[in-house]
Amino acid sequence: MILRASNKSKKILVADREFLARGLKPNLFGDLFHNSMRASWPAFFAGFACYFLVMNLLFAGLFQLGGDCIANARPGAFLDKFFFSVETLATVGYGDMHPANTYAHVIVTLEIFTGLSTLAVYTGLIFARFARPRARVIFADALVLGPHAGQLTLMARLANARHSAVTEAEAELWFIFAENLGEGRRYIRFRQLALRQKRNPIFVLSWTLFHPIDEQSPLSGLASDDIEAMEARFLLIFNGLDEASGQRLNVRRAYNFSDLRFGHVFSDIVTPSTDDNSPPEVDYRKIHHTEAAQ
Repeated sequence: MILRASNKSKKILVADREFLARGLKPNLFGDLFHNSMRASWPAFFAGFACYFLVMNLLFAGLFQLGGDCIANARPGAFLDKFFFSVETLATVGYGDMHPANTYAHVIVTLEIFTGLSTLAVYTGLIFARFARPRARVIFADALVLGPHAGQLTLMARLANARHSAVTEAEAELWFIFAENLGEGRRYIRFRQLALRQKRNPIFVLSWTLFHPIDEQSPLSGLASDDIEAMEARFLLIFNGLDEASGQRLNVRRAYNFSDLRFGHVFSDIVTPSTDDNSPPEVDYRKIHHTEAAQ
């Protein structure tokens, strides 16, 4: 497929940062499946409703051109032709109105073929939207930069909101920043941050990720002002296999510099049991809570 340039602009999100894209020609119908999957449910049904209305108006106009070609329809009544088209396109066929000549039969045949094709495509799109795996992962609102195990560490936290096991869970943390080069140009760089444990054999409750700030870390030696000047962003990517559905889950969360909390650690969300009869308590309301490091 060849994409042609255009003067129109469109807002896009990259790592939750908004950009204004220019030079690409809009391709609504050329990539209909992708656009249908990305649209919200209200927009999806509104688009189909518009298609249904336009198609019936088109076929009603063809019936109108044929004169009194529909039996039991009022002479010249466009509204009767419209509702006959609705019944035909939906393959309902109440029987009170029917084709009266060859011209009407030809148009009805074409409309039934269109209706069956539309029904097949629309049913497939609805199934694809419902069957698409969705991860219910809660990401903490902030990243914390504080001490852990005696070392300065960047920490991120996430939790499984479904309580069904996610196996083969894997996380990646990326550092995205702007770098000035000697030629006076500014480039966006992507550096993956090494995690102490990037894989989790069974992700059920919560998971805290740790990136130690050592000599190999891209954050080594950077103060808060340096990170802000670099227009730093962090991208957390999670994927795993949902045991309930057997499907791969993929989800991500982006953090800006304003989401960094220096000198903080995450508050504990697990309360140990007080006796042998009560289980430990996990409070998901504290998933976003942080506290100043001691």
